[in-house]
Formats: sequence, structure tokens, C-alpha cells
Amino acid sequence: MRAFRRTFLAMSVVLLIITNSTTIYAKKPAELLKAAFIRNGDLWIKAGDNERQQTRGAYILNPKWSYDGKWIAYTKGENEQEIWLLQVQTGQSHLVAQEGGRNFQWQPNRNSLAFLTAQQLNWIDSDELAKPKKVAEGIGNFSWYPDGSSILVSTEAKLLDNEWTPIRIMKIPLTANADPTRFETLHVLPKQSDDFFAVGTSIFKWSANGRWIAFLAKPTASLSADGNTLCVLSADGSVFKTIDQMVNNEMWFEWASKDETLAYIEGVGREATTNKHLKVMRIPAGKSVSYTPNGYVEQNFTWYGLRNIVSSRSKEAEWSIDPAKRQFPYLVNVKLKSQHQKLLTQPSETYGDFNPISLPSHQLAWIRSNRSYSNVIVTDPHSKNAETWIENIDIGANYYEQRNWNTVLSFFIRK
Repeated sequence: MRAFRRTFLAMSVVLLIITNSTTIYAKKPAELLKAAFIRNGDLWIKAGDNERQQTRGAYILNPKWSYDGKWIAYTKGENEQEIWLLQVQTGQSHLVAQEGGRNFQWQPNRNSLAFLTAQQLNWIDSDELAKPKKVAEGIGNFSWYPDGSSILVSTEAKLLDNEWTPIRIMKIPLTANADPTRFETLHVLPKQSDDFFAVGTSIFKWSANGRWIAFLAKPTASLSADGNTLCVLSADGSVFKTIDQMVNNEMWFEWASKDETLAYIEGVGREATTNKHLKVMRIPAGKSVSYTPNGYVEQNFTWYGLRNIVSSRSKEAEWSIDPAKRQFPYLVNVKLKSQHQKLLTQPSETYGDFNPISLPSHQLAWIRSNRSYSNVIVTDPHSKNAETWIENIDIGANYYEQRNWNTVLSFFIRK
């Protein structure tokens, strides 16, 4: 095993030429980075070259940084997950929700956390940890407004007299103090039909200019595993459009850092090994453009600037219950304007390159894993330098090769 790890680490330090630039930076790629990660079920923090363990003997997942990096929210427990907050400077942790907490999100400009317990939306300020406040009941999902002043929520449909109640998308100001008369309904999703069926939504993602909201309209759980409707809604709720069909994966649709361009991985069927194509569309009037060659599938992607997307791609193959027969992905740089595509890492039969992440100063990170042992790789795309920055993180959540590495890794990126 030790010999394998030494070989694996050596492969992880492959030098990559990602662009034709010869710019060399004085600092090594990882010197200014900070991340929270999970190793052997415990929470760790790494800043530059320094690692620090934060919990011991726990079952931790889903680390999320507050906007200023002073707090980390995470879940504890394998089944009924608790939500905890860690104060980074002191190392002290505080229990927020005892059981069933889900979809917790930091306020964009303040150290306050919103979270769901069952269908009740709550929020808590780091200055008043003993006093969570109720926002609303009957909520299916939510996201903060970009300015942090309000929360965008969706209700969850209920089956009454063989008909589904409508899904409402509403704006709830924090100043509403849980008073439903101060909630503003922006839009009501279409009723069930042959063309559209939803009983809930995903979280909401805002375009960079704040004019559009992207989300998944999700049918019942068994259907949602294989197909959901990607939708966009104007910020005032007046324009609603259905875009495409995709699996229930909130990591698989992302706005560009400017304008109104949306990238997503299209394709029904829960298996990530077939029928998964990278598409890009300018909202609202543009047509989607596919960038996945025939015979290949995408397993994740990140925007790299406005004109490039880095994708984790593999050969298409029928699903196998034997993990050894599933293809490992590798990284590709997709130039959107010219459609030119360039290998960033080489395909391998012994490891894959998963979950590309764009970092400040034109850096790129990803997970290199053989599905049992995983490292975090960091490179400076304007040079030839790549290095293994974190060794031996836990394996991200896996659902038919849809791998969610956000459950075990979170970079602190100041907005």
C-alpha cells in the first residue's frame, strides 16, 4: 500500500502546460490558499503549508466557509445530521440544529446562517448562537438574495384530492419576522402536464448581474433521480423559461462570473457514465451549444474566466456495477468561442481527475483519486507548476458516479 501511495503521489505532481504563456509566478501555487477538508471523518483546515485538525472522532461532512472566513459550518452525524458552526480563530464549535438540518447557507455579506429543519426555514447570527429565528414554514428549498437582505424560497407541492398544489416562489425579507403577509410571491410554477411536472425545486443560483435565477424543477424522488427541468426565472418573476432536462445535481449548472451565460450538464438517466453533455446558453434569447464530443461524457466542470470551461470528462460507457470497469475522467480546457479543446491531464487507467475548481489569480484545483485514495492538486495555469497540496482526503459522496466532492472539500474564496 505504501508503494502504491508513493507511486500515486508521484503521478499527482505531473507538470502541466495549460496555456502557451511563459509567465512564472514568484510564489508557489498553493502558498496563499486556504481550505477546509475532511480526513478520516474529521474536519481539518489547511492554510498555505500548515494543516490543523479541528475535530476528533466525529463523522463530519459538508464544510462551508462564511463570507469572511471566520466561521465554518458543517454537519455531524452519519444519519440524523446535526449542523454545527466552528469559530476558526478559537477552534470552538457550537451546535445549531440537533436533527434533520439540511441545505444550510451562509448570508453573502454577514456571518449568519440560514437552514432548513423539515420544512421550517430558520436563520441564526453568529453573535446570537443561542437564538435561531424562524423565517417561514412549508418551505421546500431556498437561497439568499445576493445582497443578503432577503431569502428566495420555494414551497413544496402536496397531493390533495389527486391534484398537486402549486409551487410558489417567494421573496422573504429578513425584516418580515416570519409574518406571511409580508412575503412576496414572485412566480407560481406551471401546473402538472405532459410537458412539465414538479413537486419541488433545487436551490436557486443568481446570474452575475442579478437579473436571472436558475434552478431545477424536480418531480417526485424516483423520477427526479433520472430527470429534472432546468429553469430560469427573471428576478422580478415576470419571465419564466424551461431550458433543458438534466439529473438532480445542483453542482451541474453554473452561471459565468459576468453577464447572463449559463453552463450545465444536460442528459437524463442517473448514471454519470452515459448521456451527459456540457452545454452553454446565453439567457434569455440564446440557443444552447453543446461542447461534448460524441462518445464522451462530462462529470463536472468549472468556469475558467468568461471564455473557457475546464471539464472533467471520460469516455462514454454503459453502466457497470463493478467500479473497476468504470472509466476514470481527465481534465479538458474548452474554449467556448473557437470550440477548441485541449487536454490538461492525460487519461489514466489507475486514477481520475475530478471536480475542477477555479481559484483566484488564475489558479486551478482538482481531486486526483483512484476512488479509494484522493489528493487535492493545485496548479498555476500560467506556468508549468502543479503540486499535490493536500494528501489523503475522504472520498466525496457518490451516486452512480455523480461524485460530490463538496461534501469533503471547501476552498475559502473571498467574493
